[in-house]
Amino acid sequence: MNYNEFMKAVDEKLSAMSEVEKTEWIHNMARTTNENQRIIFLNSLAKKQDHCTDIPIKKEIKELEDWCRKIEDAEIYFECSGYEEYGEGYWDSEYTYEYSDIFGIGKELSKAFQIAEGLLFQKEYQQAAAVYDLLCSITFSALDSDIEEWSELELEELVEEKLVILDLKRIALNMMYAKYQVTEGEERAAALYRYLSWDMCKNIKVEEMFTIGPEELKGIDRFMEDWISFLKNTEGDLAGGLLSEACIYQGGISRLCEAAREVWARHPVLYQHACKYLLNEKKEFECVKLGMEAISILPEKLIIRGSITDLAAKAAVELENTDIINQCYEAAFYSESTLYHYLRLFELSDYRNIADRAVQHAKTLPENSMWEGYHKNKQMMVNSLSKEHKKLLRFFNGEFDYIYEDCKKDGTTLGWSSNFKGTVVPLFILLLDKNKKVTKAGQRLIDEIEYRLGFTEDHTKSFKDQFLGWKEKVVLRNEQYEKYIAWLKEEVDKRTEAVVGGNHRKSYYKAAILITALGETLESNGKLHGRMVTIEHYKKIHPRKRAFKAEFEQLNEE
Repeated sequence: MNYNEFMKAVDEKLSAMSEVEKTEWIHNMARTTNENQRIIFLNSLAKKQDHCTDIPIKKEIKELEDWCRKIEDAEIYFECSGYEEYGEGYWDSEYTYEYSDIFGIGKELSKAFQIAEGLLFQKEYQQAAAVYDLLCSITFSALDSDIEEWSELELEELVEEKLVILDLKRIALNMMYAKYQVTEGEERAAALYRYLSWDMCKNIKVEEMFTIGPEELKGIDRFMEDWISFLKNTEGDLAGGLLSEACIYQGGISRLCEAAREVWARHPVLYQHACKYLLNEKKEFECVKLGMEAISILPEKLIIRGSITDLAAKAAVELENTDIINQCYEAAFYSESTLYHYLRLFELSDYRNIADRAVQHAKTLPENSMWEGYHKNKQMMVNSLSKEHKKLLRFFNGEFDYIYEDCKKDGTTLGWSSNFKGTVVPLFILLLDKNKKVTKAGQRLIDEIEYRLGFTEDHTKSFKDQFLGWKEKVVLRNEQYEKYIAWLKEEVDKRTEAVVGGNHRKSYYKAAILITALGETLESNGKLHGRMVTIEHYKKIHPRKRAFKAEFEQLNEE
């Protein structure tokens, strides 16, 4: 229940109560109030306390302004000293600073925010808004006296470094509340949006502002309409998220769907939020209908179109609507050409032609980073694919000879964790393995591939399940097996010599996994005791590497 719904329900209850009943209710609320909340409760019953004179407040504000000027001019500052902090690894280090507050800035800052809150609860909103704006916009200076260099700290960093103890969320809400009281229309919307773009206001919902302060905010309904209008014309992910929240608050899912149809060109994310809402509410039919509408309207190149299609597909699965599922699976790949979306195509009846067309489409995609230029507007990101990802799709499209020839040109034996061959060699080993059950070594290979390819828990199927389903549809000729297995033996030989022979002790387990998986693949294809023979072969080559030998024990089947 949001604030709007809650307050309407409260007003209805209160209007039905007599004055005597209201008094009894307040009395009972007071009676059951916790001891540490009693002063707050009493203060909530008091009217605004008038100052005897404005002189003390004016004096405090003048002193505060002078103090802020000294901060900005770096007349008062923090001192710091830096040092290198090392972790376990050779390259695992970072530069750390320790700060000292020689001018008592933290203490003065806490006092300043107390003044701001005092002004707010005395309903001196204009002054409160000005003080909050001033305090939250200051950049603090820090001097490293060892090297005579200056650095800057934001308010959130002071809290993180424990230079001051502040409730940043409370401060942010008070600041927003004060600004609401002294502005109107588009000026109010623009000011609040500016605040919400700050890190200290991250994850704050606008309706939280309605629940604080000394009095109920007036004109909330009018403000929400102004807010929605402002956000519709403002680009970016922040505006899109806030617009979704505002629509749900103001008119529920119907208002959100209406806005999605109106501003899809600027905020396609509204379709995503609406489909997610409907799916969570178990309204699968409405989710499918809206999702298919989005597919027909949004440009195919938008990645978010693929995410919306996934939501519609989940709803279609619940409805057991095969036709919609097929449409969604194909549409998702064309908007977001991930390996997950590609392997899902093999679940369709006409998978061969569909998968082949999909790979041909993937070849035409731009290869620039899909994050480029979309830092604050990810909803407008367009589909792109790296060269390596395109080659991976060709592997899963059955173009094994092409991938084999490509990898043969690569002589890399170290650094496989970030190398294309480091993914392809394990994939070939898993492909040639005829075992129905995945072994420990096989699972370790799968886990690493899954991690590298970006599979997440959000996916309805794991890479392992998708891989095994795809593998059942693959047919290899005997000459292909012989060619690939000979190459894999060479690669595992070179990799083991580089890792174990090169004394890269922390990577011994990687070599052991490859060796074990290769032996299991050989055995599954008819080599007698292939697993044991392969492991013993490498143990004899490196007889003094006890740590290397011990790694094989971790891979034994129970």
